[in-house]
Amino acid sequence: MKENLSLSDPQFYVVDTNTIFDLHYGKLLPIVFQLPCKFVITNFIIHELRNPPFHLLSSMGLLVENLGPDGVKELMGMMGKYERPSYEDISVLVLAKSRNTVLITGDEALRLAAADSHVDCHGTCWLIDYLANQSLISFTQAIAAYDLIRKNRRNPPFDECKSLLAQWKQRQKLLE
Repeated sequence: MKENLSLSDPQFYVVDTNTIFDLHYGKLLPIVFQLPCKFVITNFIIHELRNPPFHLLSSMGLLVENLGPDGVKELMGMMGKYERPSYEDISVLVLAKSRNTVLITGDEALRLAAADSHVDCHGTCWLIDYLANQSLISFTQAIAAYDLIRKNRRNPPFDECKSLLAQWKQRQKLLE
């Protein structure tokens, strides 16, 4: 595990397990690590990564940062403030906030806590759109990935996905 990464660079994004699971079910995990950015989690969520297993994600390029004493103190304070997000979820929020970087999550309670904490937050469909805009997948593949995610009973942020799905379908038609 790497400690004290320099995450002030906007090319680093903090992700939660919901995002990783969505990408896994959408069959996009190997592709997402080809993006010109880095993804990081906290040590608090490693135990949640069984399928796909953490060692596989690490070998693809997923980075881990431990929260220091100040981060743990902030996590404990936020646990008292927010009822729904788990401590694992709050840990990625604390990391994104402390590093002034984007949090990528589909967890509604965590998204609300991020907004309350003034942390820029996006969901899985935003990341799929990034893949398509970088030409790592086609818009047809973006739509198919979203459909696979939904078929596996995953629920990425509805409003964000609805808007992006409409754009993907429009772009898909333009390219036909």
